[in-house]
Amino acid sequence: MRILIFISIILFSFTGASMAQVDTINARNHKLLINNLKEGKNTYLVYMTDSLETKRTIGDIWERTSTFKKRDQTEVVEFRWNWLHNDSLIAQITNICERKTMSPIYHCANYKRRGIFAYDFKNGLMQPSDTVKNNDAIKKGPVKLDIPVISWEQDLETYALLPIKKVGQQFDISFFDTNEKSATYHRYEVVGKDELKLNADLTAKCWLLKINYSQDSYAIFWLTEKSKEVIKMKEYYKGNYRIKVKQY
Repeated sequence: MRILIFISIILFSFTGASMAQVDTINARNHKLLINNLKEGKNTYLVYMTDSLETKRTIGDIWERTSTFKKRDQTEVVEFRWNWLHNDSLIAQITNICERKTMSPIYHCANYKRRGIFAYDFKNGLMQPSDTVKNNDAIKKGPVKLDIPVISWEQDLETYALLPIKKVGQQFDISFFDTNEKSATYHRYEVVGKDELKLNADLTAKCWLLKINYSQDSYAIFWLTEKSKEVIKMKEYYKGNYRIKVKQY
C-alpha cells in the first residue's frame, strides 16, 4: 500500500510539473512589473572560482546605472554599464529602451580590445547605427527580430520586474544578445527560496531563479524576496563557477 501511495505521489508530481504554466515575457505583452524599475547605480564584484570554490581569480567590477530620460518625446531608460578590470575600463555599454515596455531603441558597446558595436532597433530589425563613427557592427549587417526582445545586457535590472509569486513558476523571457543571429525565448524557473547569509548579523530572504543554458551549464540568481533585487549570481560552466555579488 505504501508503495502504491509513493508511486501515485511521483506520478502526480510528474503530471503537475509537465502541466505547469509558463509565462511568456517580452517587450510588448505588458507582463513586466514596470513600477519596480528603479533609477540608480548598482555595483557588482564578478570573479571566477573552481568547483570547490578554493581558487579565485582577481575580481572585475561592474558598475550598472539606470536613468530615466526622454528621447523624442518617449519616456526611456538609459542604462550604462562600466566594466573595470585592474582599475582599467575594458568595456562601456549603453542601452536605451522604452520605459513602459523595456523594448530596445539603441545599443552601443565600446570594447577596449574589440572595438565599437552600435545598433538601432526599429521596424523589427536590429541594424548597425550609421551615426556612430568606426562602427564595427556594419560588417555584420542587420538582424531580423521576430519577437519583441528585451536587451540581455539589462538582465539584472529586468529580473526585479518579473511577477514572481511562488516556487515553481516558469518564465520564457525574450532576452536578446546583440551577438545572436536570431531572437528566441529563454526559460527561467523559480526553483526555491533561500536565506542568504550576508554577514555574521544579517541574512536576506531570497527567491532562487535558475536558467539552464545546456545540460552542463546553468546560472542561479538570488533575488531579494520583496524588491527582487539581484544580490548574487552563481553560474556553472565546465567545472568552474562565475560569481556576481552586489557591493554595498
